[in-house]
Amino acid sequence: MVHHDTAEQLRANYSVSQFPYFTSDLHFEHKRIVEYAGRPWTQERQQQEIIDRWNSRVGPVDNVYHLGDFAFIWPKKLPLLLEIINELHGNIHFIRGNHCDPNVWERVVQANIPHVAWVKDYHEMKVEGQKVIMCHYPMEVWNGSHHGSWMLHGHCHGSLPQKGKRLDCGIDNHPEFQIWTWDEIKTHMAKQEFVIADHHTGERD
Repeated sequence: MVHHDTAEQLRANYSVSQFPYFTSDLHFEHKRIVEYAGRPWTQERQQQEIIDRWNSRVGPVDNVYHLGDFAFIWPKKLPLLLEIINELHGNIHFIRGNHCDPNVWERVVQANIPHVAWVKDYHEMKVEGQKVIMCHYPMEVWNGSHHGSWMLHGHCHGSLPQKGKRLDCGIDNHPEFQIWTWDEIKTHMAKQEFVIADHHTGERD
């Protein structure tokens, strides 16, 4: 298993990105995901290719959010999952998806891996003053959508038509099959029309 230095040790050698990274649906150990998703590498290369792509962008102490379906791994393969997580850079925040076995991810929490920040189903935060809503599943209406908040999700592997200030942050929806940077997300959202999908007009809550 790869050893991780403390955050203080890493900061002595690496600059920290000011903004977080985002991805979803990496599907480690899914035996046919390369075929299903049309990924530009072989199934045999799948695990190391994703680790290399992740680490080429994310620094050792950068914040990164994974929005579900990290791996197709059951409790008996927990050591492999922990090994993969330990090979990845960053302060990692995991949102659970439909293929995230609850028993497995409870054990990930119990493992107390220093660079795993949390595991949950939903998260809200602000980046550069922009409110961001995160869940594995896409939403038609989300908290603050009528006030311009952004929805980041996974699950769809790039198959869901774009609508409003919503983005599938899955690796299969990235034009280069990469981890999404904050700048890439801002560029995408700047091109998207602001859409109010229900009775909320922005003039009232």
